[in-house]
Amino acid sequence: MSTQLGADKTRKVLISMSVPISIGMLSTFLFQVVDTFFIGKLGAYPLAALSFSSTLYFFVVALFIGLSVGVSTIIGKASGAGESERIQHITAVALLVCLLLSMAFSYLGINFVEPLFEALGANPDTIPLIKAYIVPLFYGIPMLMLGIMCGGILRATGNIKLPEIIMGIAGIINLIFDYLLIFGNMGFPEMGIQGAAYATVLSWVFVIIGMLVLVLKDRLLSGNIRKMLTNSASIIMDIFRLGSPIVITQIAGPLTLMYITFLLAGQSAMAVAAFGIAGRLETLLLIGVLGVSTALTPFIAQNLGAKQHTRIDEAIAFGGKASTYSGLLLCLLLYLFIKPIAHIFSNDSQVIQYTSKYFYIVSLSYVLYGLFVITSSIFNGLQLPVNSLKIMLIRSFVFAIPLTLIGSRFGVEGIFIGLSVSNMLAGIYAAYQMRREFHRANSPLAQVNVLQEYKKDIQRVFGKLK
Repeated sequence: MSTQLGADKTRKVLISMSVPISIGMLSTFLFQVVDTFFIGKLGAYPLAALSFSSTLYFFVVALFIGLSVGVSTIIGKASGAGESERIQHITAVALLVCLLLSMAFSYLGINFVEPLFEALGANPDTIPLIKAYIVPLFYGIPMLMLGIMCGGILRATGNIKLPEIIMGIAGIINLIFDYLLIFGNMGFPEMGIQGAAYATVLSWVFVIIGMLVLVLKDRLLSGNIRKMLTNSASIIMDIFRLGSPIVITQIAGPLTLMYITFLLAGQSAMAVAAFGIAGRLETLLLIGVLGVSTALTPFIAQNLGAKQHTRIDEAIAFGGKASTYSGLLLCLLLYLFIKPIAHIFSNDSQVIQYTSKYFYIVSLSYVLYGLFVITSSIFNGLQLPVNSLKIMLIRSFVFAIPLTLIGSRFGVEGIFIGLSVSNMLAGIYAAYQMRREFHRANSPLAQVNVLQEYKKDIQRVFGKLK
């Protein structure tokens, strides 16, 4: 196990892991926001096409992120136990499984574009724009998915910074080619929304090359790949045993987004365009919580393998506080600045109005939604993916889908209110399930008064200000 992950102070380690992960995610999500900015210059309908495309794209990406989390959990535990040969074996099998599955999804995505988006409610004017954007992405999907898998494996073995640097450079590559290919600058062809897709795929070429170089440099793959792939049935079973519930957990969110997009399409194409802007901005804004949650899974898995239960408790407490404070800060900032931010992405008054209303309503749920995200990652690190799956399914199918359906009877704002309330209820339910796990495991956290802890933090802050 990495000395840092196993010996340094928990808070220090998690911050040192979360910051580079957040920076890497920032650059990754930033190029999605950059896509939104540039495509917004093409008009509201290309924005709507981007929003529709994103629902399917995020579904596929979430599926493979879920698989990579399952793999990184297994590798994290093996790393904590010092089983280097097993790590090589798992890496070889995981990359082959990832390649085969991603090629299958690429084929399906390319060949069933029109019926998929017609089912989502896309109108005939939008579908050609959707195809122009999504088809090139699906040709490049295997590269991105292998890159995601490699990144998860590297983080699970303690290599945190370099994968995120690669993702950061990829974001810059995407930005440059967006500028060149969407509008035809500096002698490049003017390709519109399709240019944004090609720019993204070019950035993925860099991702897969960079990640594979790191995997080989860290000797996570043996030179004898054939040997590594023999007798791999048990590893494949472990990957799918742990990965399947995590995959379902990951894709439940994008499925919910697809459903909400369908509801919004019944209201207005401009509402769909606004939802696309809001979704990409929201992911960018929640980067701190996502970074901490991503760091928690391998950290907890490694300390579970090393039987360091006190450090696991410290990590859980850190994650809970991080989600609360970042959620409060984001809500405040959005209430102050969301209208001028919305103006950056569109000149359409309806799109701006719907984007602003989304954040006025949904940002109120960020504290509890962050707690939900953190709890899911904690359960995955503890190798309790079924618990994580349970809270995700409850959030999507018990709270989000029924409440947004009811809200749709009251228009676009009603859908946003339904989503916000479902986030709050999901956070409360996740906290309840985590508390039950504390009692089951006889954790000292079961006796902690959460409100008292927050009160102490506030007193310490004001004490320092005096």
